[in-house]
Amino acid sequence: MTVDVVVLDDVAFDVEEGALMGLVRLRPQGVRADEFRAVLDEARKVARPKAACGIAEVGHRGRGRVDIGGVSFTSRLLEENLRDANAAFPYIATCGAELEEWAAGQQGALRQFWAENIMLVALGCAVGYLEGYLKGILGVEGLSSMNPGALDDWPIEQQATLFGLLGDAARSVGCRLAPGMVMRPLKSVSGIYFVSHGGFTNCSLCPRRSCASRRAAFDAALYARYRGG
Repeated sequence: MTVDVVVLDDVAFDVEEGALMGLVRLRPQGVRADEFRAVLDEARKVARPKAACGIAEVGHRGRGRVDIGGVSFTSRLLEENLRDANAAFPYIATCGAELEEWAAGQQGALRQFWAENIMLVALGCAVGYLEGYLKGILGVEGLSSMNPGALDDWPIEQQATLFGLLGDAARSVGCRLAPGMVMRPLKSVSGIYFVSHGGFTNCSLCPRRSCASRRAAFDAALYARYRGG
């Protein structure tokens, strides 16, 4: 079974300066504001966020496993989320190796902090562009995703399986897996999108109390359901 893959390498680094300054806790008229603007101007010149996505048939499902594009993934939750799906969309999105290389050259803790946040926003640009692309070709508004390692149910080791499913696309967008299944560039994300009108999010099944990235409250009842409790 083959997977049709598209590489999206024309993602705009579309950044609103004021919002980014707020993210790094700077005031527009503050003493460091002009220095930050100069750093951001440098980043704009090199940033090349990218994404890649496959369109894969969903095959056999059962006993906590699901086949996507002829490759087997082990996750009870993924199986449940794809129970009625005919297709799934494995993906990789990244801030881009160019921006990570630039960030590595920033001197001092403050500039490193700025660069980290600029890379995070660039990753957001890639994810937003990819989601818009998928919604456009599918004609839907409801998309959700799961990510290997985000929950215990889907182990991080299956990141390698996901990369294998996408073939050369990971290399095309400048992503690779380092030891420990760490993605490089670090500001990258991989996972599987699926049509979900109910709006599934990993966060609703994560009981960790302190998380700056939380996008939804922990749902104990839903957690018990997927754990078979």
